[in-house]
Amino acid sequence: MRSSIMSTAGTVAVSLFLSVLAFVSGCSSGGVAEEATETQEPLEVKEVTVQPGEDLTGLVRNPAMGWVMYADAFADFPQADEYWKSQDPYAGSASIFYIRLPWSQLEPQEGLYAWEYDQNFKDLVQGALDRGLKLAFRVYVDSEGSYRQATPAYVRDAGAEGVVDADTGRWDPYVDDPVFQEKFSAFLDAFGGRFNDPGLVDFVDGNGLGRWGEGNRLKLKGDDVYGVLRWISGAYAKSFNRVLLGVQYNKSQTGFGLDNIDAVAIDEYGYVIRKDTLGLPYWFTEADKERIRSRFPEVPFYGENVYQYLQSRRRWADDYDTLREALEAVMNDALSLHANTLDLRIPEDTEAWFSEAPDLVQEFMVRGGYRLVPVEVTFPGAVERGGWMTVSHVWKNTGVGVLPNNRPQWNYKYKVAFALIEPETERVAFIAVDRVAEPSDWVEGGRYAYSLNASIDDSVPAGTYRLGCAIVDTTKGNVPALNLAVVNERTGTGWYILGDVTVH
Repeated sequence: MRSSIMSTAGTVAVSLFLSVLAFVSGCSSGGVAEEATETQEPLEVKEVTVQPGEDLTGLVRNPAMGWVMYADAFADFPQADEYWKSQDPYAGSASIFYIRLPWSQLEPQEGLYAWEYDQNFKDLVQGALDRGLKLAFRVYVDSEGSYRQATPAYVRDAGAEGVVDADTGRWDPYVDDPVFQEKFSAFLDAFGGRFNDPGLVDFVDGNGLGRWGEGNRLKLKGDDVYGVLRWISGAYAKSFNRVLLGVQYNKSQTGFGLDNIDAVAIDEYGYVIRKDTLGLPYWFTEADKERIRSRFPEVPFYGENVYQYLQSRRRWADDYDTLREALEAVMNDALSLHANTLDLRIPEDTEAWFSEAPDLVQEFMVRGGYRLVPVEVTFPGAVERGGWMTVSHVWKNTGVGVLPNNRPQWNYKYKVAFALIEPETERVAFIAVDRVAEPSDWVEGGRYAYSLNASIDDSVPAGTYRLGCAIVDTTKGNVPALNLAVVNERTGTGWYILGDVTVH
């Protein structure tokens, strides 16, 4: 019943579909309109049409999108005070703080967790939250490239089989070993018990096996790669059933393979696609990119720059003449692949982005991810108690990405809603939720039109109200949950004001 209004050959075809909602009382913040079983002609009154002012340049922070800052524990792990001091000039442009670290750092002894006992880890996390950043995690178990043995020693002591690296002396488990899988599953249960909270965490990489936690160069004692993928995908899905999960989309022949990743992680468990080779010309081919595009918009895409340590290692110099050219290639990949996220990465790289390409930082800030705008809203200037309020609304998304509302961890929890708000107290007297309008369908270039018909219950007091608009979280009592790219006045609880409605 939803429609997209697309511009074709200079014309715009508009289809409006009806979502009939009835009033349900008993809510502390006012009544909520829900689906009705009978239709009724709306009250004929003078209509008001408004076109909210669009925010074209400002940062719009929302879940599961935006620039990402990193605390990366491969070469080292940052100290919180030093890290945030160096990142404070740039944190205002980011939305997510991504912590990538070995399992042994989060659980050095069985049952001893960093989020309870490691003050530096707690300070890093709190520093992100204090700056308005959501969290993201990757926990890796293989020591290759790590600054320490990645899997805790207690796993080996418990009987897990594995292999010792001849150069480093570090032990790594076979990821198909049942003792390893039992211990890591128990860790994930504890990890999820602390961070399975979408109010704190934007996404978790639901793999962490193999080299750099990317799912390649797997250490196995058998050959059941598919079984390992099913185990790890299901274990994360069990422990993080409310937080989005990502899977590294790695085509390596030493890993899981894209067909298996599609079938298990993405199609069965609803993961988003993560890819860490943006900007790499000879490895990240057009065929790879087209495969990712073919899953959009059903499956969101999270991008990561292939280059890191931009100033000190300069690995980009093998492929590009200047750092600016390398960053432009990364940005072009991100935008063409509909990326929801892109990395500013560690402090050295963040500084490089801002010094070499501040315009690109700004470009992804306003084009990356999703940027939702109510283009036009038409509503009655007056309604009668016991009558109907019809609200016609048209939306667009000016970002290249998509709101991942269709992922099973979110389960379509975000919905468009309108509210009658008392002007003096900002108390919500009435809410109408449009169950037909689906924000995860909205992609760049489309127009999406709906008509909401809501019954005004007799219990709504007569008077003049302000009409508010929001995308609400239906799992939290229909509270406004997303920031819209508009500049209209906003209440303290997040409703964007459209105009006045008098209830008789």
